[in-house]
Amino acid sequence: MWLLLIAFLSGPVSADSAANGAYADLRAARYDSAIAQFRLALNLGPAPVHLRKDLAYALLKRGDREEARDEFERVFAADPHDEQAALEFAFLCYETGRPQAARRTFSKLKASRDPAVQATAAQAFASVDTPLREGIARWTEAIRLAPRQWSAHEELARLAEAADRLPLAAEHYEIAWRLRPSQDSLLIDLARVWLALGEENKARRALVLAWRSGPPRVAETARESLNGAMPALSDAALSPPEPLHEEVLSAPPLPALEMAERSLASSYIQDAYRFFRLAYEENPGDAGVAYKLGLTSNLLRQDREALRWFDIARKSPDSSISRQANSAYEKLAPEFRSFSFSAWSIPFYSSRWNGAFLYGQVKAEWHPPRSIFTPYLSARLVGDTTGERKGMPPGLQFLSENSVIAAAGLRARISSNVFAWGEAGQAFNYHGGQYGRPRFQPDYRAGIAALKGWGRLLGSAQPGLFHETNADGVYASRFHDDMILYLQNRTGRTFARSASGWQAQAFAVWNLTVDRRGEYWGNYAEAGAGVRLVLPALPRGVSFRTEFVRGVHLQNQSNPWGPNYWDFRSGMWYAFSH
Repeated sequence: MWLLLIAFLSGPVSADSAANGAYADLRAARYDSAIAQFRLALNLGPAPVHLRKDLAYALLKRGDREEARDEFERVFAADPHDEQAALEFAFLCYETGRPQAARRTFSKLKASRDPAVQATAAQAFASVDTPLREGIARWTEAIRLAPRQWSAHEELARLAEAADRLPLAAEHYEIAWRLRPSQDSLLIDLARVWLALGEENKARRALVLAWRSGPPRVAETARESLNGAMPALSDAALSPPEPLHEEVLSAPPLPALEMAERSLASSYIQDAYRFFRLAYEENPGDAGVAYKLGLTSNLLRQDREALRWFDIARKSPDSSISRQANSAYEKLAPEFRSFSFSAWSIPFYSSRWNGAFLYGQVKAEWHPPRSIFTPYLSARLVGDTTGERKGMPPGLQFLSENSVIAAAGLRARISSNVFAWGEAGQAFNYHGGQYGRPRFQPDYRAGIAALKGWGRLLGSAQPGLFHETNADGVYASRFHDDMILYLQNRTGRTFARSASGWQAQAFAVWNLTVDRRGEYWGNYAEAGAGVRLVLPALPRGVSFRTEFVRGVHLQNQSNPWGPNYWDFRSGMWYAFSH
């Protein structure tokens, strides 16, 4: 049986198998592995566009907003009709310091035929465009009052560029640079705008000058923009003017917090981090600055430090800051936890047994660094409302073991969606003393489990077909050292998530269970139909499932129930981890 299970799970790596593994990891919130599997599937050959879109959502769940933004951009490029991907791209552009791309995309989507997309885009465009227009007006007035403030010209140029007013941007980038020739990074900005305006010669000359006179970071940026080609001396026709001496009025230094915000908006993350640190030193305990330090640390891949800043910010009395910081903290924290706690339960009613059933487990795990093995302590509950009764036939199999089982075990990950486990413990049978069974029994269990899925699984952004297969092989000492193989399959359709957040699936059920000993209760096949539902008002991790199946026993020796049965079962799945 184990060989059959291994054969079922093994095989050459394909785009489909990698995609299935990615979706399984995504459901289990293993985002690093899911992202790796999505990328493997995309690299193995032609793949549907929705695969890249789900990769983008996985990156977003992990907090990689810039990478998610780039993937949504590729999705929209491949499918210009996917306006949802375009909206995601535009919002992420705005959040990651690319207001110009955000504004352009929102502007295009305002002409959408979908009223919902049109309304969202129009509202988002206004939220991006209005501050730009107001900022341009404000800095234009500031320049009228103090025309020699180079920083005011730079700020006006950046706002004008973001608003796609490129001639205005070019004019003020050049004025800012001529007022402060030592600010060589302005040449990079000026070249970028000139290139967008079709002024290629001017752009090249600005880049050449930046390469020759700028500090290392600016020079390297200019070199990359010129594709590393060594410029001729004649290219440097744009040269800095003679110092203006008394005409040059340097702007007073800006506060550290304002410099930090400007650096972050311009995607100068290192500079933003440095200025946010200065701002926090000037005003210790500022939770808003601590939150921004967490964001910039995260963008710099300094996640342990980001976690520390988010922890400070989430204690803020400002509910808005504390909520955002706590969300960011919870996303990062699991990566650095040595210990974790999880719990899950499946309570349901079964008409076949005319009773309710509960199977659940709480587990504490230790995660050794760089190890595939995870030791754990576990407590299981397996119970039902029917139980044993006097006068029932001896040896009759019941709906559950009516036991609490405490155990210590070890789990090992074999691949992204396959793991093995084994545990040794003690079972307490709360009906044992009354009906002649031992109240305490040793309990040894081991198994291998896998979940494969494809298509639009529950939680997908788009509706569509799906299929899931759960394969579990289990050894149980208390069932006469039996080994049991479960194959559970669901094939159906996932419906679009409603505006309020609920989502449903309708599916066909087809299951097979076989065991080594040939017990009647361990050999049966089922087929039927079911629905699954997630409601936004309930805690995350809760779903409801109802199934109606027809079953047939494959072994009938000592079977008191008859070869066939109907079963209506309805219940809830709940899981959480910390």
